[in-house]
Amino acid sequence: MKKVLNYLKNIACKKNLKEIEKLKNEIKALKKENIKLKIQNSFKDDIISAIAHEFKNPISIINGYIETILTSSLSKELENKFLNKIHKNTTRLSALIDRLYFITKIENNKLKLNKTHFYLDEAINEVIASFDESRIIKNLNHIKVYADKNLLQIVISNLISNALKYSKKEVYINLNENYFEVIDKGIGIDKKNLELIKEKFFRISKNEWDNSLGLGLYIVEKILKLHNTNLQIESEKKKGSKFYFDITSIKDKEYQQLKK
Repeated sequence: MKKVLNYLKNIACKKNLKEIEKLKNEIKALKKENIKLKIQNSFKDDIISAIAHEFKNPISIINGYIETILTSSLSKELENKFLNKIHKNTTRLSALIDRLYFITKIENNKLKLNKTHFYLDEAINEVIASFDESRIIKNLNHIKVYADKNLLQIVISNLISNALKYSKKEVYINLNENYFEVIDKGIGIDKKNLELIKEKFFRISKNEWDNSLGLGLYIVEKILKLHNTNLQIESEKKKGSKFYFDITSIKDKEYQQLKK
């Protein structure tokens, strides 16, 4: 009888130890999950704060100009100048909303390609013309592709916009048989940020309103992946950057055969 009791005690003890070990593991898992949730909540707070900041700045500017127009006797020239400022900031707000909407489509896998045959150099020229910027120097080969023209123009526009924003010197736009490139001689990027800048809501200059929310390169990367290519970045601090992607996956194969 004593042996039986000892045996049962051992079983109970082992069972209790297993239960205790299981409980410890569950507590550890809960702690990890709690830390993860805290990080996510902090990240969401940062996003909400960033969005609030991005919208508050242009709205304040718009309100300021409208109030001045309504309460002051301005010359026609000055009034038109203020109206142009208002228009510029409403355009920025619209661009912000478009980007946020675009992100929701990407996150919900609702971004679909509408592929057509077109000349990539002509599409690039259309984007360059929209900037009306004399600093852009281009060298474009005549290349036909099969891709989503609107989405690729978003990619090209984002890359050129970034280059112009962070460089006061010339920006070089190149298109050869294998690559599309945007090269600037601007502030450059720290090595530690090279991969981070492709992430959603990451910005190098967090104190500057740049109409991006840190979404530009994230959008670029997602669009390029849909075209079976990806964004490459080479950069050196205070010397400039090169953003480029391989176009071989989107080249019009039938057109290339006819050229040979």
